[in-house]
Amino acid sequence: MSAPRWARWASEAGAPAVLAAVVPLVVGASAGGWRGLGLAALAAVVAVAPGLLLVVHLVRTGRVVGHHLPHRGDRPRVLGAALVGVAAAVALVAAPGAPRELVVLMTAMAVLLGLLAVASLRWKVSLHAATATASLVALVSALGPWALLGAPLAVVVCWSRLALSVHTRGQVVAGALTGLAAGLVALVAAG
Repeated sequence: MSAPRWARWASEAGAPAVLAAVVPLVVGASAGGWRGLGLAALAAVVAVAPGLLLVVHLVRTGRVVGHHLPHRGDRPRVLGAALVGVAAAVALVAAPGAPRELVVLMTAMAVLLGLLAVASLRWKVSLHAATATASLVALVSALGPWALLGAPLAVVVCWSRLALSVHTRGQVVAGALTGLAAGLVALVAAG
């Protein structure tokens, strides 16, 4: 039986690289206007490029079977490359005058990637679920409680991973909780 179309769409639209590229733009623009948007765009490129370029290379050379990294063993090196990009983005947005919310978001991304890289050594935690919930926390931090209206979208992304049979319920819940924890740790760390 083929996977439901909505699940494939939600999985692609809510992919970690997509959220890591789009959410900073929303956060940067809402927190810092045009300057925040520009800084966020630069930070998003710096954060996403290393991991994304590595995934594209690995898929094209046949070293991984898909861009969602279905095999747990493929994840640590890609997450490591992504962590390098995100660490550089954190350094970029740590400059004086950068919107606090953007610093929180990039810090959350770094914490999340570190946790997921370690977890992926033993278990296939849902990267989609983790990124969706961490993104929601960052949006609430930047936009206020109205951003909670986006919570159903995070649920749809999580549910899509189950509908596609690429994760167990436990892997999705663990991913969602990891994303939530990373977001909250970043909020506390950024003050």
